[in-house]
Amino acid sequence: MARLIDGIQHRGDVTDPLLTPLPNVAMCTRRLRIVDAEHGTQPQISFYGRLAVSFNGEIYNHVELRHEMEALGVGFRTHSDTEVLANALQAWGYRAPERLNGMYAFVAVDLTNGEFLAARDPFGVKPLYVMQSGTGFLFCSEMKPLLDTVPVGDVMMLPPGYALSRKNCARYRSPVFPRLDAPVESSPQALDAILRGAVERRIPPGLPVATWFSGGIDSTLVAHYTRQFRPEAPGYFVGGPDAPDYRYAEAYAEKTGYDLRIVPFDPDSADTSGAIDDVVLATESFEPNLIRGALGSMAVSKAMHRDGFRVGLCGEGADELFCGYAPLEIAFHDSPADGVVFRDECLSLMHRVSLQRVDRASMRQSLEMREPFLDPAVVNYALGLAPSALVREVNGLPSGKMPLRELYDLYPDELPATIRDRSKIAFGEGAGLETGKDGWARRFEELVSDADFRDGQRQFGAFRVQSKEELYYLRKLAEVIDVNRVPYLKDRAWISFPVKEHLEKLKAYAHFSL
Repeated sequence: MARLIDGIQHRGDVTDPLLTPLPNVAMCTRRLRIVDAEHGTQPQISFYGRLAVSFNGEIYNHVELRHEMEALGVGFRTHSDTEVLANALQAWGYRAPERLNGMYAFVAVDLTNGEFLAARDPFGVKPLYVMQSGTGFLFCSEMKPLLDTVPVGDVMMLPPGYALSRKNCARYRSPVFPRLDAPVESSPQALDAILRGAVERRIPPGLPVATWFSGGIDSTLVAHYTRQFRPEAPGYFVGGPDAPDYRYAEAYAEKTGYDLRIVPFDPDSADTSGAIDDVVLATESFEPNLIRGALGSMAVSKAMHRDGFRVGLCGEGADELFCGYAPLEIAFHDSPADGVVFRDECLSLMHRVSLQRVDRASMRQSLEMREPFLDPAVVNYALGLAPSALVREVNGLPSGKMPLRELYDLYPDELPATIRDRSKIAFGEGAGLETGKDGWARRFEELVSDADFRDGQRQFGAFRVQSKEELYYLRKLAEVIDVNRVPYLKDRAWISFPVKEHLEKLKAYAHFSL
């Protein structure tokens, strides 16, 4: 247990006492103190002492759930959301996750018999890995501590939206992903209220909050709603005046007096190149989209932690839900049925790419990032919209995120039209990663020869390496963990969109601007 906790010291600011309630059962948590910081010691014990729960994340509706259970006669000792979770599991059993609005990974142990239940939130915002050693199970938020603790065996990842017991692993019912018979009516006023509420639920009472801010449609909306409750909340921009996103970020700051804080980021610098090793170790991945974005995410997380923030908000999930990626825009325009399939794939892979990047880069700096767009109310609204409400043709090309763009018209004095009308730029590119003298991917041509690349593809054949950049990251990852003991890494985070079939359309997006 000590080795597991030592491996995740960065994920919190306090280590709770070790609890060994039964033979062969040990529970310990490295925790970032946010909700009821003084009394939220884990594990929390449910009423009548039945369940012990260790938990990572936050239940955003814990106050409402507390009141509901108090009306049933359930007593509480703390104001911790972990105690709410423990009592909810005892009161409602397997139906408890249906009531949770939050990001979470937890393990609950029945103190009467040693049986356990582990679960992960519907999108996999928070990670949970497991190893089986003999008849025992070990859980951790990251892979490396498990691999370092148990010398043989594979690390498995609990999928998002799944619950695991000693005998079963199955998807549980949750508040997201209902399929509706009739489309939701698109209404800027309705979405305005929904998104505002999602942001409000993620602002921590009594703690300062900041945002990751790129000047994109999504992060600008998050900043806008955050400042309705916390006008002083700053935004952190990765890059400099030469970064493609900077002029948009500056436009919002000038229009509203936003506290825009610049995090310098030079893709050609030795510091950026040297950060690759740290980023690969932190993210435990070799997926290029994740690593590239994490270079910037790590830099902005360091800056926010240095300035004293424990909680931040970001715009993750908006592109997947509201069709902000070119493949989704094309698919929803040309074949809505295919578009729904591709969107489901994007949503199902978020825990392998964007959400893993956010969690690992932020928690590496003891910073908790929260994603308002993944609130059940926002998700259900977006998934219920007709394709025609999400994507429309503009200047001859399908353009997505129309419901989010329409929100800008509700606040013309605060939300710049230049941001409303902009096209999507990948996070790394917007921060300047592709504007260096050689471009980011091309640097790996010098680091990996053609012959070395062929050797690497053979050495890591099961990982289906596609580029020299991927091979470089995979080798770095293999230096710190035994990648062959992590089977899911071989199942690449790819969607089935036929790129070759739509190559000409995709090329048009590279030079497209509304």
